[in-house]
Amino acid sequence: FFFDYLTMKRIGDSQYFAQTPKLDLIQKQLDSDNTSHKLEALKRLIAMISKGKESVSMFPYVVKNIVSSSVEVKKLVYMYLIHYAEQKPDEALLSISHFQKDMTDKNQFIRASALRVLSSIRVPLIAQIVMIAIRKCANDGSPFVRKVAAIAIPKVYSLNEEERDALVGVIENLMGDNNTIVLGAAMFAFSEVCPERYDLLHKHYRKLCRLLVDCDEWGQSLICNCLLRYARTQFLSPFKEGYKKKTAFYNKKGASDSEGDSSDGEDPYVYDMDGDHRLLLKSTTPLLQSRNSAVVLSIASLYFHVAPVSEFGTVVKSLLRIARSSRESQFVILTNISSMAAERPGVFRPYFKDFFVSTVDASLIR
Repeated sequence: FFFDYLTMKRIGDSQYFAQTPKLDLIQKQLDSDNTSHKLEALKRLIAMISKGKESVSMFPYVVKNIVSSSVEVKKLVYMYLIHYAEQKPDEALLSISHFQKDMTDKNQFIRASALRVLSSIRVPLIAQIVMIAIRKCANDGSPFVRKVAAIAIPKVYSLNEEERDALVGVIENLMGDNNTIVLGAAMFAFSEVCPERYDLLHKHYRKLCRLLVDCDEWGQSLICNCLLRYARTQFLSPFKEGYKKKTAFYNKKGASDSEGDSSDGEDPYVYDMDGDHRLLLKSTTPLLQSRNSAVVLSIASLYFHVAPVSEFGTVVKSLLRIARSSRESQFVILTNISSMAAERPGVFRPYFKDFFVSTVDASLIR
């Protein structure tokens, strides 16, 4: 008996993935007054969703449990509703008053989940209601709720583009947040709604560079892509403009410029980089050690487009590292390396052996 008890303790909720129960039994459990039965039914439904099995027919029975006083039941109900709200907008609308009520709940997860479900209902008629909810949650005391508010902004914009000006105001407010959890989501909303409004980035540029290393990997990739576009439009190109000619300390009279330039074999022109431009490159360099391929690829792209050619070599080893780390991402990474090498072959020449084809390489990679 003791052994069986330890075995069940070790298994925990994984037992719900072992077998697929009948939907009739789940329906009876959802209609039950027993909270433990409801929890068991909801866990089985979440397990079915995780395994890719349809359970949308249970939507009416799940949504009515939104009024439950149990926090655990509410969490699981919202997890289910977030997944199916777009498919069942009419049924979800019946509980819209409960979603609005839950946005004042003391539990931050409940508040955030209520907004996620509300913004997932793809009905243009409630765009104003969702807009009010986003404004409220954007000033919430919890950074998790503010993050969800930022992610909900593009959903409202896709429903009603006339709300763009109001949404831009909320985005500007969220971009002023100093919490790294919120910043990544705010930049996601910025890139989806108003990517051309670089004036919004001006006063937050240095803060974004400074906090970049503390953001999550998803946020780092998004912010790097936004800063890349910003740098290409706001700073001088390191390839064409901004160069100054170096002059010798003692300039011989009568010596031609060409003689002075070629005497030491060095490039007679040097790029005078702006301080903010240099700040971007310094802030992104530590991210080359990231385990996330998307982050490293974003930094490599940034260096390729806005860094001097002489500094691009610093990203090559990191690119080769992620090219070997994951078989799934190899094709994308090697395609980008191919594009870069076509323009700057000399940078990759010392690493020629790293591109030898192996017998275990997939045919797509070869």
